[in-house]
Amino acid sequence: MSNSVNLIYLDGKTAQVQYKKKPINSGADGTIYATIDNKLALKIYHDPNKDMQRQDKLWQMLSNAPTAEGICWPVAVISDKKNNFIGYAMPLLDLSRCYTIEMLLSKRLRESLKITDSYKFRVTVAISLASKVAELHRLGHYIIDLKPANLSFDKHTGDVMVLDCDGFSIKGDKKRFKGHQYTSGYIAPEAFGGRIPPEKLGVGQDLFALTTILFQLLNNGLHPFQGVSKNGYSLPSDNQTKITEGLYPYAIKVHAKIKPSPWSIHTDFPDVLSKAFTQSLTSRVRTKANIWQKLLLEQSLKLKVCKQNSDHAYWQKACPHCQLNQKKAQVKKNIKPNIKSAVKRSAPINNSSQSSSNQTNSGVGKYIVLITIVLIVIIAANLRGCFSSVSTYSQPQATPSHIQTKPVENKGVKFEHKTVHKAKTANSLLGNVTYYKHDMVLLNKSRELVEIPFYQLTGFKSSDAFPLIKHSPFGRIFPSDSPQVSLSKIDFEMAGKKVGQLEYRSDRVYHLDDWQYDSNSEQGYVYNCKYDPNICTHVTQIGMQKKVSFKFNDFKAEKSFPDENTGVSADSYRPWRFNITENGKKIVMLSNFELVVYDIANPSKPIIKQRLPKEWDEWNVTRLLSVNNGQRLFVALAKSEQYGKNYQGFVTELLLVNNTYQVTTNFATLPDSNKMSGVDIATNLKGDVLAIGEYIQPEQNNTRFHILNTPVEVTIAHPVIKLWKKTAQGWQAVRLPNDQIVTLKQNELSPDKVVTKVPANISRSVLVANFSSDSKVMGDLRFNRQFMLSKSGDVLLSGITASKRRDYIKAKASIFKLNFLENEFLLAAELDKTYDPINQSNSPSNTAYLSYLSASLSHDGSQVALGWFVFFDVLSKSSKTRFEKQRYQLELLNVEAMKE
Repeated sequence: MSNSVNLIYLDGKTAQVQYKKKPINSGADGTIYATIDNKLALKIYHDPNKDMQRQDKLWQMLSNAPTAEGICWPVAVISDKKNNFIGYAMPLLDLSRCYTIEMLLSKRLRESLKITDSYKFRVTVAISLASKVAELHRLGHYIIDLKPANLSFDKHTGDVMVLDCDGFSIKGDKKRFKGHQYTSGYIAPEAFGGRIPPEKLGVGQDLFALTTILFQLLNNGLHPFQGVSKNGYSLPSDNQTKITEGLYPYAIKVHAKIKPSPWSIHTDFPDVLSKAFTQSLTSRVRTKANIWQKLLLEQSLKLKVCKQNSDHAYWQKACPHCQLNQKKAQVKKNIKPNIKSAVKRSAPINNSSQSSSNQTNSGVGKYIVLITIVLIVIIAANLRGCFSSVSTYSQPQATPSHIQTKPVENKGVKFEHKTVHKAKTANSLLGNVTYYKHDMVLLNKSRELVEIPFYQLTGFKSSDAFPLIKHSPFGRIFPSDSPQVSLSKIDFEMAGKKVGQLEYRSDRVYHLDDWQYDSNSEQGYVYNCKYDPNICTHVTQIGMQKKVSFKFNDFKAEKSFPDENTGVSADSYRPWRFNITENGKKIVMLSNFELVVYDIANPSKPIIKQRLPKEWDEWNVTRLLSVNNGQRLFVALAKSEQYGKNYQGFVTELLLVNNTYQVTTNFATLPDSNKMSGVDIATNLKGDVLAIGEYIQPEQNNTRFHILNTPVEVTIAHPVIKLWKKTAQGWQAVRLPNDQIVTLKQNELSPDKVVTKVPANISRSVLVANFSSDSKVMGDLRFNRQFMLSKSGDVLLSGITASKRRDYIKAKASIFKLNFLENEFLLAAELDKTYDPINQSNSPSNTAYLSYLSASLSHDGSQVALGWFVFFDVLSKSSKTRFEKQRYQLELLNVEAMKE
């Protein structure tokens, strides 16, 4: 496309302009360019004909334009050389002067971006925002998707700039052109509770969202529905649900279920502002934007400047900011970490990371444990400029390029060595089964299908009803695939059970990796790969009831992998994942293309089918989680080139609004994010704690790994787990009082880096060459893969790491205690097991074998199960029969008993 376009103005005049080739920004809807003379910004749509009303809407916007400055309103329609409509022009703002309002709501971001900390400045921004909304309302236009991310401000003057105006609800001369989206946390309760789509909303939605943002500006970023539970009431984890349930804790009348946050300064507000907030946030009679402008302007003249700190200003008798700082200082004093000393390390660094460790008292007196953390310093250099094209879906292409890192010296914190508690086995089950026998002469008549436990464990409610899948694998190389499965519940107090026989079925293959168990219905769920173990098309429910399947690959467009033998088109069969909601009533299935939701009681037809952002097409879905019974989803995605090169990953949060999932958070765009993220994720029951598997300190290595005895260059890095907590200001990386980011990693005694591997696809397996090594430990084992959080979010079980030395297999996992109230994140114990499969199997020393390991955490975090499964391939002395055997050992460990 040529970099010149035609401008068509309202009066019919035209002009040709050239624009710079490098875009200012790009979103799902279009790309924004600056003209050569830096006077205009051009938004050129990716698909101009996607909405046939778009061009008419722009002409009506030109006819009904606001007069206030700072509203990025269209000034002309754009056409190409063939006079085809392609977009619109608007004023170009000085990007160097502005930040989004969400940057103003965080003190840490204000400090890092050198934005003034003046409270008066934030009040000035609030006044300007109210004036801009009032101007739009005067003309009958509504923003609808009004949120801090869509609003910028001049860092010198505080003047607000309103962005993305082509998505507003516009009053035309003869009809209204509707808005099409809104964002969780800013949706009026009558809209969200009544499932009213954004197209039907108007001034009431704008006034509710405006009041919410004004409250945040005046209350240090605190969301007006963020508070503390009263009388043991279980609060919803997200602000939007609190809005719908009317859980506003800052009203003049005390609420019975929720009380204000201890970090709130709302008691300093003048009565007239408190009443306006209460009325607008608890009823449909809301303060109009022009009234807000008047009230804030009047009250700003009554602000008093603090004598201790000129950035502080207040209305009542004492400075609430000073009082808040004193309170925070006292909290930090009570939990101050004990850091011994710092030492330099030399290691290749490709991203801005720091490794550090602190020694902290656990609160149990004489027991001292080791805490390992990593400080990752990431500064976002491009924090959504004035022309951020914010859409319903956050863009994954921002993941690698949007976040820029500042090189820092790699430092660590030296510890006085202390012994970490070793986990001890409470109960165990053992087994040794011949499950497959090959008659080398009459192979087709010698198949025996014997039921054995599947090696991957899932979360469990209690040890007396431990869920376990039994199956008959196709062989030691493909132990995840089976022609038949059954669901069992075992009791660790028992000595074990006899194995049973399974009926062979040739018309289906079950793929068992990442299987799930619903303790409500006592049903298991596995991938169903009918006829072809490489391509799964359903999820099948297994248990005491009749098997039921839920179809996923329903669209031709869902297909993406060609099959030369069958002539299937090149757009077939994308890998996908599934998740069962915590109440066991819904199943969510998701690929990088499509999202499907079923009511488990009705497997014949999905209740939701939704196309996902096109920008996800090149990414692999590594994990799907649901919280709030499917109201919210977390999706982890990753990709890399061969041998782990250029690994990238990101995590998103989606919210169900009007039967459609909308991306509300892209963690890649948040401060402290890591572009090497998305390895795996885990969350607690409320969904307000999120653990993300990541890599840090990557380097290239061409000496450790070989294929066919030829060295290959790979990317290796340290596997870590980063913790995130949802606060009043949104999702934030968890930090210690000394501002260090809490990143869990393996004990410093095991510092080896691993290949930066994208987790294997589950629903479509692809055979790839493995690196040659002496290890016979199989599976996708990583410290930052297949980790688990307890339902309360206070215990984390890491993924397993394993290695083989001679005939010994060493398995290791870590258990962390997480105390978010007291900022303590302790390595509480280690699962450290060594197995000798040959000596324990009564097999010849030259027996070929492969080992699989798995661990799982109980829902309450009190117990851990560890499974060790070894597959043997033994040839009889006569060389006429080959036996395939499995030895397994399931061990139960009590977390609370893991002490010296």
